[in-house]
Amino acid sequence: MRPGMKLAILLISGVLIWGGIFFFACCSNNPKERARLVAEKSLMACVDCPETVEIKAFSDADSVFGREYITLDERVSIATAMMNISSRVMEQTDNMENINFQDVELAGLMERQMSAMSALRSLAGLSLEKPDKPKPFTGWKVKVEYEAKTIDGKPYHSEYWFILDKDADCVIKSFEIPLI
Repeated sequence: MRPGMKLAILLISGVLIWGGIFFFACCSNNPKERARLVAEKSLMACVDCPETVEIKAFSDADSVFGREYITLDERVSIATAMMNISSRVMEQTDNMENINFQDVELAGLMERQMSAMSALRSLAGLSLEKPDKPKPFTGWKVKVEYEAKTIDGKPYHSEYWFILDKDADCVIKSFEIPLI
């Protein structure tokens, strides 16, 4: 075989190998990246005024094992956020003595808080599995912190949680946590 032919074969095989590596590294469908994209699309479908949404932060896609979608630390942080909301509502209503039924902003905040607490209770009650038994991988969770405006034009700040399937193709569960 001629020396030029060997060089041509090495060059072509090198290009094919590195091209294949580049293709699989850059063009592969990473479930973590897909989870983020699906969460962003789902957020825009969930809010009342998607054109006003300003995304502040995305969490990294985190693995979910079994049906325990949220950890104990996350439950504590959610409960703390709900206590802050309750304190604010109590301050604005004089411990529910002077409720202004015309205050749309406060009513919306209370509605989002009650919805979040309901979601937290339903998720906390799902752990039917034995704690010592290893749980199978069931999907991904992504948190999106954002600011938006209500239909009335009032701004609010929230965090939306999305629980996705194994392939990060669809949302299994989602809920909103109002933030102050």
